[in-house]
Amino acid sequence: MDESYASAEFTARLNEVKSNTFGRSDFALHRRELLNPVNDPYIALKQPGKRAGFDTALIELIQDATYTVITIIIDKKLHKQTYAVWRFHPYHYCMTVLLERYVLHLRGIGGTGDVMVESREKVDNIRLSKAYRYFYKKGTANVTPQLIKKHLSSSEIKIKRKADNIAGLQLADLIANPSCRELICARLNQPMTADFSKKVVAILYTSKYRRNWLGKVPGWGTKWLP
Repeated sequence: MDESYASAEFTARLNEVKSNTFGRSDFALHRRELLNPVNDPYIALKQPGKRAGFDTALIELIQDATYTVITIIIDKKLHKQTYAVWRFHPYHYCMTVLLERYVLHLRGIGGTGDVMVESREKVDNIRLSKAYRYFYKKGTANVTPQLIKKHLSSSEIKIKRKADNIAGLQLADLIANPSCRELICARLNQPMTADFSKKVVAILYTSKYRRNWLGKVPGWGTKWLP
């Protein structure tokens, strides 16, 4: 997502959606709380008509907003079996493959970009930062360090807490699970059942996933790793 758009127009639109439902916008949406609204301000979703109106507003936001999605998913058990000797930390492997596609996407649009993630435990953050610095410095077989330095604006990953109320991270939280579930269901030949998630996935495939010049999404906007 374009940084100026994310910090201004998109943030304002997301705040409007939150204010219309909860009467405030000074908090970050959290998927688990949305699914099980027992605490303030999420408890408002139990009021008659609130849930339907909120879901509709979110779907409209996900549809109307300007952004590109790349989803990487890994089968950790198969990864362990496949790479008995060489083994990448699964989350860091996902990040590396994701960053490769992000850098190539930026090259395609002639842009530069930041990398921001939501904070986890302190040790996880340290390890993730180290893995990012290694990628930035060393590159991979698919992207050279020179290309990375040209298109990524910083040698350090940006780590923000949920409490920082970053609109772009909240969007990622809303679409990550539906995107992931769809890939798993497709692999297992099972239907998706959640109506909201199916609507999100339909939007992603229609206009949000990264794709090649022929419109192909697999390998470009989605990737399943062993």
